[in-house]
Amino acid sequence: MIPKDSMKIIHPQEIEAWYVLPLIRKELAMAMKKEGIGQKDIAKLLDVTEAAVSQYVNNKRGNDFQIEDDLKHIFVDASKKIMADNSLIFAEVQGILKILWDKGFVCEVHKKKSWCPEDCGVCF
Repeated sequence: MIPKDSMKIIHPQEIEAWYVLPLIRKELAMAMKKEGIGQKDIAKLLDVTEAAVSQYVNNKRGNDFQIEDDLKHIFVDASKKIMADNSLIFAEVQGILKILWDKGFVCEVHKKKSWCPEDCGVCF
C-alpha cells in the first residue's frame, strides 16, 4: 500500500524517457563535442534539435543525475561509432541503456524520483 504522503508513482519506462534518455544524449553530445564536432552536426547525428544540443552541452538538460567516471568510456565509444555510422544510434543508445539497467543506475534514479516498494524487484 502507498502511504498518503508518499511520492508519485512513476513507471520505470517514464524514468527512462524523462531522466535517463536525456542523460544519455547529453553524454553522447559532450563526447562528440570533445572530438571537435559542431553542435549542428551533433544534432544531426543524435537526431535532436540544435537547441537541445546547446542545452545538453551547457548543462541545462540531462543533468538531473551524473554518470560515474568509470562509465564515461561507454559514451565515448558509442559516440565514435555513431559518428562513423549514424544509423547505429538506436543500437548504441539501447546498448548504453542496458548497461545502465545492469549497473542499477536506472533503479537508483527510479528510487529517487518515484515511490517504490522497499523490496521492489521489478528492475532486476
